[in-house]
Amino acid sequence: MKKITVYIFAITLLLLGGCNQEKEPIPAYIHLESFDVTTDGTQGTAASKITDAWFSLKTEGFLGVYELPKTFPVLAEGKTTMFIQPGIKTNGINGTPDIYPFFEDQEVEVDLTPGETHNINLHTQYKSSVIFEYLEDFDGGNTLTIFPDTSAKADVTTTSAGAFEGKSALFTLDENHPIIQVASNKLMPRDNPDTSPIEGLPLQGGSSIFLEMHYKNEGVLQVGLVGYKSGSTTPIRSFFIALNPKGEWNKIYINLTDELLSTSSDLENFQILFGANLPEGQTSATFQIDNLKVLHVKI
Repeated sequence: MKKITVYIFAITLLLLGGCNQEKEPIPAYIHLESFDVTTDGTQGTAASKITDAWFSLKTEGFLGVYELPKTFPVLAEGKTTMFIQPGIKTNGINGTPDIYPFFEDQEVEVDLTPGETHNINLHTQYKSSVIFEYLEDFDGGNTLTIFPDTSAKADVTTTSAGAFEGKSALFTLDENHPIIQVASNKLMPRDNPDTSPIEGLPLQGGSSIFLEMHYKNEGVLQVGLVGYKSGSTTPIRSFFIALNPKGEWNKIYINLTDELLSTSSDLENFQILFGANLPEGQTSATFQIDNLKVLHVKI
């Protein structure tokens, strides 16, 4: 009889405990596909490579970085304000996800229902404070300058064949011309703190400086900078990024900030530098680049 009483008491406790347990909350789901970027006629191509979304809720703060496309749960219900920041892989490296500082964040209010999936249309544009220090799409012809000491007879042309948009710059290496270095034709000056707003590359700090570009290459493509001292035409060249071959067009966001800030203070003007060597074992290799942009924010 005592055993039966104990069993009944234990079962009663379990039932009472079960009644007091709160129900597991049911999340709503967010689906993010890809960002649509819009540009005006002065900002170059709208083609982008936004790989990530940095996601926050107004009530909860930052929740995470999501590689697009992505569906994920959120424990929220009813009208909810969310903030979505476009993210990139800086220098094309998967281990360096960053918020791209030149795109607008997106704020959206959604009426969330537990258990349902809510599709968010992502869109962004360049911030109004962005300065495009250099823009080149090669649709008007080639503007790259060849350094003759690296390939006296090589040539750079523009082509619509296999171009990303319109025309792209093209150079071909072969056994007679196995090396080349070319630079953007525009000289980008060091910032002048005596002007307001400050003109030129902001090397006093205060803004990141990036190069955007599309490329397709049959050999390693090097990217760097050319610097010139005041009153001098002697180029000081330095490479700092090597882009592995890509059989299809790829977009990359290259952070120039540290490289420019580390340059000698007597360098007054800069160009973007590209270089390539004929890969070992190949008799020829083609390289195409397009949609070059050097940008920073107004200081």
